[in-house]
Formats: sequence, C-alpha cells, structure tokens
Amino acid sequence: MPPTRLILIMVWRKLIRNPNTYSSLIGLTWSLISFRWNVEMPAIIAKSISILSDAGLGMAMFSLGLFMALQPRIIACGNSVAAFAMAVRFLTGPAVMAAASIAVGLRGVLLHVAIVQAALPFVFAKEYSLHPDILSTAVIFGMLIALPITLVYYIVLGI
Repeated sequence: MPPTRLILIMVWRKLIRNPNTYSSLIGLTWSLISFRWNVEMPAIIAKSISILSDAGLGMAMFSLGLFMALQPRIIACGNSVAAFAMAVRFLTGPAVMAAASIAVGLRGVLLHVAIVQAALPFVFAKEYSLHPDILSTAVIFGMLIALPITLVYYIVLGI
C-alpha cells in the first residue's frame, strides 16, 4: 500500500473519531439552513457555544504552550526544516488561502484579511502526531518573526 494512502487512512480514522469533525459538520449544516430559511439560533444555544469556544481556545493555547515548554531546544527540528516550515507558514499558506478565497468569490478587504489570517499559527499537528517538533519550532520561531511579516502583509495589501 503506498505511503500516501496509509497517511490518508490514518488521518481519516483520527478525523472520524474527533468531535470537532462532527461539530464542524453540524455548524455548516446549521449555517446553510439559517442562511437559506433565515432561521435564527436561540440565544441560550448561541451563548453556550460562545462559552465553549472561549474555553476551548484557552485550553488549546495552554496545551500548545505546555508542549513547547517541554521541547529541549527552541528550534527542535533543525535549521533547514525550520526555514522550510517558515516558508510554508508565511508564503504557501497565504498563497493557498488567496487562491481558495478568490475561488469562492472573496474580494477586497475580506480577501486581504483572509490572507493575513492564513499567516497566523496552526495547532492540529500535535493532535494528529504530524511532526509536532516542527510545529513547536514553527510556533516559537514564527511568533518571533510574525509581527514584522504580518506588518509587511498589511502594508502590501493596504489594509
């Protein structure tokens, strides 16, 4: 069996067991129903979701910080891999986001904001055991250079 297929099978098995997958599908379904038939979410459910999302973000940041603190070095994966991770994060990520956003019809300021957000950190590599050492390096080192690069994106895109 080719390695790509094995990776896809592993990711599929992890995704199918992850409650985030189901919550995303439920959220997408609700959004489509709400948009199509103009149905509003009850306030108690909206507030509950807001509380859970705020708590989830804090827990994700705590978990990521704990993982990074346990790394023996700031650049845990080597300089060349770290440079590649930074290129992917700050160049390829925004480029893919720009292409996908244009494909779905985003234009103007919304397109620019989507591109800038694509350069921000990512957190699922640890959950799926996909090179968490590269993740920690990308987050630590990336945070050090994120401000100047994000400012460049703001200036170039004119936000």
